[in-house]
Amino acid sequence: MKTDREILIIEPAVGYMLKVLKSGKTITHFKNEFGHIRHGNYFDFLNLVQGPIPPMTTYNNGIVTNDNTPRKTDCDFALLLKSGPSLMIFFKNCTSVYGHIVDNDVPDNIYLKAVLFEISLRMHANNYGLLNEREKLIDVINKLCSLKNISQTDIEDIHKGRVFINMIKHFDNQFPTWADGISAFNNAYEIIEKHELKI
Repeated sequence: MKTDREILIIEPAVGYMLKVLKSGKTITHFKNEFGHIRHGNYFDFLNLVQGPIPPMTTYNNGIVTNDNTPRKTDCDFALLLKSGPSLMIFFKNCTSVYGHIVDNDVPDNIYLKAVLFEISLRMHANNYGLLNEREKLIDVINKLCSLKNISQTDIEDIHKGRVFINMIKHFDNQFPTWADGISAFNNAYEIIEKHELKI
């Protein structure tokens, strides 16, 4: 998957699994790992995959530490960084099971953006303490937009981006065509950029 920007390892890993879902294949392998990482539960994802933890220096409440042991109290971004090697293992394992998938409807860069769209919203909402475990994206958007006083028009357009991601996961003619869905998603992506809600 290629793009004109630097990408996080989570994007091709989860983007590939979204492509697996859209292809109609049933995700029986790595279902728990996929569920954890898609919902931003990096701590449990790390405990399942158990890849090496990269060295990291952190500062918390006046204390600098080199202890990189994952903790549930770590901020999302720190856990995401600690998940890097595990995500690479996850991605390699997934592609070895599901193989190369060609999608003529949705370009690879849209899969990458779809992942970044969802994890950015979840990360921002979680950093404000707005989320319960395995919160649905519809509720993530509503809570975060309410906190940020985002206009109703922009909220509705952001939700269209969510609907497009649902179309990838569970096709039900949510948009008349894939091109219509991609257009609505790109608009939603631009709105979260406008409100500085990307990571």
